[in-house]
Amino acid sequence: MAPASLIGVYISTISPTTLVQLVFAAVLLALAYPTARGRGPSGERKETSLPLILLAGVGIGALAGLVGIGGGVVLVPLLTLGFGLRTKQAISTSLAVVLFTGIVASVGYIVGGFSDLVSLPPLIVGSMVGAWFGVRLRERLPERAVRLGFTGFMVITALRILGDATGIL
Repeated sequence: MAPASLIGVYISTISPTTLVQLVFAAVLLALAYPTARGRGPSGERKETSLPLILLAGVGIGALAGLVGIGGGVVLVPLLTLGFGLRTKQAISTSLAVVLFTGIVASVGYIVGGFSDLVSLPPLIVGSMVGAWFGVRLRERLPERAVRLGFTGFMVITALRILGDATGIL
C-alpha cells in the first residue's frame, strides 16, 4: 500500500478535486452495506492468494494517496469481507498498515508542495491521545457495535464529501 500511495498522490495533483471527492464517496457508499452485514454466514477466515493481496494493496494505497487518507476506511472492509477477519482484528491490522502508508503519502505530498505543516503537530498529538482512548473503548464494545459504528462513520463521511463536492454543504 505505501509505495502505491504515491500513485494516488500524483493522480490527485492532476485531477479535479470534485472528481476525486465523488469517486471516494462512491467507494465508501459501495462498501458501507457489505461492511454493516459483516463476514457473512460462515464467519470463517478465508485464504487469499499473495498476488490478490498485492493487487488489493496497490489499489487501496493508490486510493489512500489520492484522497489523502491512510486507507483504513477501505482496508477494514477488505480485511473483514475479503479475508474474513473480525472487525476488531481488521481495525488493529489496518492501523499498523496505515501508519506506514500515511508516512509515505505524507512525504509525497510535502515533496509535491504541501506546505501547511503548522497544523500537523497538534493533529499528531491529538490522534495519539484519541487512539489510546479509542482502543480502550473498542475493547469494551461488542463486535457488532464496532462494525455498525464503523459503517456509520463511512456513510457520514461519504455524505459530507458528496455535500462538499456538490456545494450542498
